Amino acid sequence: MSDRVVVVGDALVDEVDGAAHVGGAALNVAVGLARLGVPARLIAMVGDDDAGRLVREHCAAHGVELTATAAPRGTAVASAVRDGGTMRYEFNAAGTSRFVDLQPHAALLASAPLVVVSCLALEHEAQVAPLAAIERSHERLLLDPNARPAYLREPGARERFAAGLDLLASRALLVKLSDEDAELVYDEDASETASRWLGSGTRAVAITRGPQGARVVTARGWVDASVPALADPIVDTIGAGDSVLASLAASVLAGDHAGGWAGPLERAMAVAAATTRSAGGLLQLPG
Repeated sequence: MSDRVVVVGDALVDEVDGAAHVGGAALNVAVGLARLGVPARLIAMVGDDDAGRLVREHCAAHGVELTATAAPRGTAVASAVRDGGTMRYEFNAAGTSRFVDLQPHAALLASAPLVVVSCLALEHEAQVAPLAAIERSHERLLLDPNARPAYLREPGARERFAAGLDLLASRALLVKLSDEDAELVYDEDASETASRWLGSGTRAVAITRGPQGARVVTARGWVDASVPALADPIVDTIGAGDSVLASLAASVLAGDHAGGWAGPLERAMAVAAATTRSAGGLLQLPG
């Protein structure tokens, strides 16, 4: 078995307030794991262009091994617009036509101690199938839908995404879910989604609610954690959710969840709070 956690999903360049920040949910998780001392490999669609060069340099700088899949329209670029306390994103053609070809990398998925999926095109059956085939997925698969309205505008895309997400969730050890995800994909509250998933086989659901903290729900009950108050002001919320997933994945790899999710969830909230005190999506370690 490989010692590197495999992270699958998006890698892109965020353009925020005129500055370029390498990001993408999956890339943020992979880099976050590395910053937490967990060796990580990122499988993502990255082109041979200026944005792709920035992604490659960023991964190399943080010790993340990048496996770049075909990118016929280049590397994804997201333009972030501040909308109150959150960010709204518009994507270039590469971003909206995203697809990570996993078929050539089945051996990496099979050998990884954990497979962490974030912001993937689950509306495509061919994207979902290699992940649904992972052995011992209830011990190894972590999932974050990270649904974005700009990705689900085509007719039927939302319904196909929901079907793909339901399939993978039923096989997952942990699914991270925000209220926004549940509303966009299913038009329901996250607690309703969590209940459905637990009934279909999901082992645990981490429901994140921004400044209100988070809850991990299992068949045995739930635990809550609040976001710790810090003296420094919030700079932006980019990468906060990704830092939660990275922290939870690190806890799973260490086996800390075996005694319950309270400790892992509290650590994840501390990491998220620290991350919001810096610009961009780079995970920050609590002081």
